[in-house]
Amino acid sequence: MADEYDPEREAGKRLDAFVDAAFAFAVTLLIIASAEPAADIAALWDALGRIPASLGAFALIAMFWLAYREYGRLVPRRDTLSTLNALAIVFTVLVYVFPLRMLVESGFVWASRGLLSGEKIIRTLSDLRDLFRIYGVGFAILAGLFTALYWRAMRHPERLGVVSESLAQIRFSFEIWALAAFTGLLSAAMTFGPMANAPWMPGFAYWLIPVVIGLRAPVGRLLKRGRPA
Repeated sequence: MADEYDPEREAGKRLDAFVDAAFAFAVTLLIIASAEPAADIAALWDALGRIPASLGAFALIAMFWLAYREYGRLVPRRDTLSTLNALAIVFTVLVYVFPLRMLVESGFVWASRGLLSGEKIIRTLSDLRDLFRIYGVGFAILAGLFTALYWRAMRHPERLGVVSESLAQIRFSFEIWALAAFTGLLSAAMTFGPMANAPWMPGFAYWLIPVVIGLRAPVGRLLKRGRPA
């Protein structure tokens, strides 16, 4: 017996295919932004020196793409609001790719003490503040859009075709993306205060995400032990 045709699931598949294509285009923009014709060996070495920064930026774009793929696995249907949310993610990613590239490349140049190639993007502390602010707000917006996706899936699981077995994973993803959005805003906010004495602080704020994820399970187990039976 053939499966019953579900137009909302079919629309979800088409939307997910469009999002996949948009992420592929974002990666293309990422590469093109740093691509220059190598006219001699010196230019070739310069291009090779940009590979680590390109890889780092690519990994961050891939992280968001894999996150949306996971959402598509857990939430098979799309309604009007979730569709608009997905389109907002596409637009934000295409804008976010430029400050992402600039921040990652300048970070690799600084960490390598100039051994790796890259544009001299950061010349003053004010430049660094502006870049961290723009990146932090962009990261927070993108993470906030993922937070909204999972929040809607929690609120309307039946409408979006969510099975009960997936609700725990959806809640976990909602919490992680909410943390990510908060971290982006925290990083941007740090540029208004202590950054003059510690310019590395806004960047290290993002380590809050893996630390909290790592502590979540053991802390949860301790809290369960402390509850009365």
